[in-house]
Amino acid sequence: MGKPDYFAPQTVDEALETLAKQSSGAKIIAGGTDLIPRMRSGMMNPALLVDLCRLPLNHIEIKSGWLHIGARVTHSEILESELLAVHYPALVEAARAIAGPPIRNRGTIGGNIINASPAADLAPPLLVYDAIVLLVKADAERVVPLAELFTGPGRTILSSDEILTEIRVPLPPPDTASNFVKLGKRKAMAIAVASAATRLTLDGDGIIFQARVALGSVAPKPMRSIGAESLLQGKAPGMEIFTEAARVASLESSPITDLRASAEYRKKMVAVLVRRSLEATWGQLGMENQ
Repeated sequence: MGKPDYFAPQTVDEALETLAKQSSGAKIIAGGTDLIPRMRSGMMNPALLVDLCRLPLNHIEIKSGWLHIGARVTHSEILESELLAVHYPALVEAARAIAGPPIRNRGTIGGNIINASPAADLAPPLLVYDAIVLLVKADAERVVPLAELFTGPGRTILSSDEILTEIRVPLPPPDTASNFVKLGKRKAMAIAVASAATRLTLDGDGIIFQARVALGSVAPKPMRSIGAESLLQGKAPGMEIFTEAARVASLESSPITDLRASAEYRKKMVAVLVRRSLEATWGQLGMENQ
């Protein structure tokens, strides 16, 4: 591993100016839990590391009906947030499923997203919450739905002179519940073989007004199952419709075979995980309405 230059800007503007001058030779680092191992293995050899450690991007707050999460918020900070536990429990469950305490203490939500791993644990819950991301550069900024950020394994629409500074999530409407489930090779510190997040919102008659189903580790990028969502919306919740929606989600997935599991096994597990997640979500709504 060659030794790169290092710079820790004190403002976002300073970071952006540096990136604009460096062309493609600079790499942003936050927690470094993924970048440093890649550099050690020779997979990456940046000329400059731009460290975000001094930037004020570690906020978790609600403003004007939207949750704002700074890109430097760690997985541990997600776990400790009472605000997230109340309004976005699936995100908290996903953070709990990430590695162990040392990684959770350093790894950031921005890094988990920008790495664009198909198995990124935080992506499915953020997708079911309809998250958007703020991408900024020296002379412009853009707000992009999270679903449009990913373009493939390890690839996003982020340009070399842009920084993801914030994730924004609308407050869930009333009578909403959500859930995240993950299947790994072991109970802890495992990359997902498959994962699923679901969100259901019921109307005043107990009918599914809005449904979200998202999958991880079963396609080239974290994905929503639009077919399963369409099937659920407008229906009364129940085991039969959940089983059918889970089957549709399995059909929409496009997993690969690798060292962790075969494509066939992953497809079967999508159906199992989505059904279980929908059951758990419905159970939460039942308890809330008792």
